[in-house]
Amino acid sequence: MDRQRTLGSVLLSAWFWLIVVFMVFPIFVIIPLSFGSGDLLQFPPQQYGLRWYHAYINDPLWMQATWLSFKIALISGVIATITGTMAVIALERHLGRSRVAFTYLITSPIIVPHIFIALGIFIFALRNGLSGSQMLLIGAHAMVALPFVVLIIGASYRQIDPTIERAARVLGAGPMRAFMVATFPSLMPAGVAAFVFAFFVSFDELIIAQFLLKGTETLPMRIWANLQLDISPTVAAVASLLIVVTTVAMAGAEILRRRATQKLAD
Repeated sequence: MDRQRTLGSVLLSAWFWLIVVFMVFPIFVIIPLSFGSGDLLQFPPQQYGLRWYHAYINDPLWMQATWLSFKIALISGVIATITGTMAVIALERHLGRSRVAFTYLITSPIIVPHIFIALGIFIFALRNGLSGSQMLLIGAHAMVALPFVVLIIGASYRQIDPTIERAARVLGAGPMRAFMVATFPSLMPAGVAAFVFAFFVSFDELIIAQFLLKGTETLPMRIWANLQLDISPTVAAVASLLIVVTTVAMAGAEILRRRATQKLAD
């Protein structure tokens, strides 16, 4: 029996690491490609340099797409974080037994394919003359990022001792002041982590942007168009930068969230 359990554990671990290697392996191809100096993508590169990073930085089309993605992700991340925090408070304090049902409703964009969300928003945009609206795209991205905010902040909120805020109310603080003084500081690390997740959910989103924007391109749209028309090594440089920035930001957000969770648990 013990041998069977050991064998099953070994096989499960081997399968897990096989999946990890399969998912991570493209990174170890893309990053070396981005440092090649040739005119075409070649692995391994014959010569190394920063030619395609310079090409990315000095290309106004790439920079315009990057800035647009950054602007949309920043605004939608802020909207999703604020809205998600308010949703968590409403779910935990006022909905009672219906909390679970509303939680599933709010987090449903995680499981609904983005192609269906994009199609629905696209039809709405056509009927209301909002085709090409960046504000509509910001709202759509905030909606897609909202579930991550609710899950992250909700997990942190449930670990906060509610008696601290009640004590502030007893001492004369109003509802808003009691929340800001007693609860908000404990939620801040989770809020930062949630914002980072929401930001990159928006920044990396492609399908909805393709449906809604016209005449302008976000960075994922620019990458997709480049891959379709002319596979330039610049794409490898852009992808490498995105991988590094996303990994560092997500890791930092997760560390911050775990420290906050541990602090609340203690």
